[in-house]
Amino acid sequence: MRALLFLTCLVSLGTRALQSQVVAITGATVIDGSGRAPITDGVVVIRDGRIAAVGPAAQVTIPAGATRMDARGKFVIPGLMDANLHLYLNGDLESLIKFEDRYHDVVLEGAQIALRSGQTTVFDTWGPRAALIKARDMINSGQAPGSRIYLAGNIIGFSGPLSADFRGASAAHVSKAFAKRTNDTWEQGTGRELLWMPPDSVRAAIRKYTGLGVDFLKYGASGHVDMNFISFSPRVQRVIVEEGHRANQTVQTHTTSVESLDMAIDAGVDIITHGDISGPVYPIPQETIRKLADRKISVSVLAVTQRHLSAMAASAPNGVLTPYMKIAATNIRNMIKGGVTLLLSTDAGVQHPVFLAESPTIGADTVDARVKLGEGHFNALVALEEAGMAPLEVLKTATLNIARAYKLDREIGSLEAGKRADLVILDANPLESARNYRRISAVIKDGKSVDLGALPVAPVISNQKVLR
Repeated sequence: MRALLFLTCLVSLGTRALQSQVVAITGATVIDGSGRAPITDGVVVIRDGRIAAVGPAAQVTIPAGATRMDARGKFVIPGLMDANLHLYLNGDLESLIKFEDRYHDVVLEGAQIALRSGQTTVFDTWGPRAALIKARDMINSGQAPGSRIYLAGNIIGFSGPLSADFRGASAAHVSKAFAKRTNDTWEQGTGRELLWMPPDSVRAAIRKYTGLGVDFLKYGASGHVDMNFISFSPRVQRVIVEEGHRANQTVQTHTTSVESLDMAIDAGVDIITHGDISGPVYPIPQETIRKLADRKISVSVLAVTQRHLSAMAASAPNGVLTPYMKIAATNIRNMIKGGVTLLLSTDAGVQHPVFLAESPTIGADTVDARVKLGEGHFNALVALEEAGMAPLEVLKTATLNIARAYKLDREIGSLEAGKRADLVILDANPLESARNYRRISAVIKDGKSVDLGALPVAPVISNQKVLR
C-alpha cells in the first residue's frame, strides 16, 4: 500500500506544475552527497524547483499545505552526473549520413536515456556544437525532457569524425564535400590546424571559440588515435587555459600518457579528462599523483569493473585499449590512496544495437559496459567501490565532486537548501553496495518528477533492430 501511495504522489508531481507548489519528501534516509553521514527519517522540502530545507524530521518544519511524499524505507541522493560523455558518439558513416540534419535528435535521445538512469546533469566533452546547443536549449526551456547539458563542442586540436583523429578511412567512401562539411560541424575553427599555429594565433582562435555558446573548453594535450604523441607545446597549452579562464569557463584536457598529463597540470587546467589513462605499460608516477592532489586538480576516470577487465583480456587480448585499461585500474587505486579528487566518467554515448551485434569486441562490450549510455555510470560506481573507495566518496564522484570541478556547486551536486531540486530516490541503500544505484524508484529534476517510462520520447538510435 505504501508503494502505491508513493507512486500516486509521483504521478501527481508529474502532472502538476511545481512552480507554486511545495513538496515534502518524508521518512527516507537522506544521503546529501556532501560526504556527511546519512540522515535517517529525513525530510527534503522542495519549493519552486529548489530545495527549501533538508534535515532530520525533528528539525525541519514542513509548510502547511505541502504535498507530502511518504518515502519510508527509501534512500534519497542527489541527481547523478557524468563528467565526460558524448551524447552524439555515433561517428559511424551510416549514422553521420542518416542523421546529418538531425544530430540534435540523437543528442536529445541520449539526454533522455541519461535522465532515465538518474543522471540529472551531464557534461558532453566532444560533439557537434550546434546540435548540442540546440538540444541543451530545448531542455532548458522545457520544450523537451532530458538531463541538463553542459557542453564543450570540439576537442581543441582535434579534427572531426571523418579525419585522421577518428575515422579517417571512412572519408574515402563519401564525397569530399560531405567529409569537409561533417568535420567542420565538429571543428568550428579549432581542428588540427591549431597544432601548426604560434601562440598568438591559437589565442585568437580560442577567444573566438569561447564566444560560440560552449560552456567549457577541452583541448587535446595528446593525440586520440596517435595516443603516444604530445599535441601542444607547454606555452600553447597555457594560452588555451588563459583564454578559457578569461571567458570564465573551466578548461580540461584529454591526456593519454604520463608526460601529457604532467604537462597539463603545469598548464593550469581545472580537470584532467580520463587522467587514469597513462599508456600501455607505465603507471602514473607518485610525484605526478602528489602534484594532482596538492594542486587540487580534478581527474575524471574511466573506471571499469574487474569483470569487464577480465572480459577484455579474454575476448580482446590484443585490443588497443586492453593494456591501457589494466594500467588505468592501477592508476585509479593509486590516486584514491593519494587523495586525488576523482570524477565519474564513461565516454558513453547512445549504443547502436546493430553495430554492437557486429562488434569484434562484443565479448567485452556486453560485460559491465562502459560506453553504453544509461549503463556505464552504474558500472563505474561499482568499479570505484571495487578499487577501495569509501562508499560516501563513491557517491561524491558522481555528484558534488563534478559540480565543484565545473564550478557549479552553488547550483547542483548536493542536497542543500537553495540548490536545484535534483534528486534520485532509491529502493536500496547505495552505501551498502554500489549496485544499488540501479534500484531507482524515482527521479526528480528541478523539483519535477520524471516520467521514466516515457523516456526516450522519440528514439532514433537505440531502437534499431538487429536482423538475424
